[in-house]
Amino acid sequence: MQVRINQQDFTYDVQGEAGRTDGRVLLATDDDLSAGTAWAAAGYTVANFLPAAEQTALREGLAQLVRRALADAGCPVPADFDVAQYHRVVGDDRALHLAVVARTKEYQQADFLPLPARLLEQRVGELCGRPVQARNPWDNERFFHLRLVRPGRADNNPLHRDVWLPDYHNCLNIYLPVAGSTAQSSLTLVPGSHHWPENRTLRTAGGAVSNGVAFTVPGVLGSAEPLEIIRPNPG
Repeated sequence: MQVRINQQDFTYDVQGEAGRTDGRVLLATDDDLSAGTAWAAAGYTVANFLPAAEQTALREGLAQLVRRALADAGCPVPADFDVAQYHRVVGDDRALHLAVVARTKEYQQADFLPLPARLLEQRVGELCGRPVQARNPWDNERFFHLRLVRPGRADNNPLHRDVWLPDYHNCLNIYLPVAGSTAQSSLTLVPGSHHWPENRTLRTAGGAVSNGVAFTVPGVLGSAEPLEIIRPNPG
């Protein structure tokens, strides 16, 4: 499938059996945490997150989790290792990468989050104009995960909507770059697509396969209209 990302043509590879869609707008029956905000139509905003000292503590604490995960996977690195160079240490060793990801995919907030979760909840609540909580609404668990994406490798999920997985209804995604995120590598999104009816896109019935890698989330197979994808500059 051909798409455009930041006005540049891109070939998007995804396979899987197509699922059935209808005219429902999923957000219409969910809690819309963007409602009433200046960014409700676009569905996203780029904002400063925490005061400088707290932001630094958060990023460094998360970076230390990556260093520890590398060491636990059999690849020790110096205490001051720049995690933006993760891809240079791991290279094309997929087994090593997966061993690291197995350690970073789920952390208990209380044990591993470098700052109290209430500070993050307070800031996100300010951006949404309402109180929010960082918890799974299905079981009240409080986890977070670190996503490690090597440039030029098939580490990214295929284009998708998290709400296609039931656990992520009534939620809002927060993309907090730790290292290596720029206007050329940040999270991709399609502004306004959270208001689309389901039949505006064709998606896989189950988890998609992209570049030979299987994912749990369904992936977009096509769209009734051209997909204008962007990578917002995280600053």
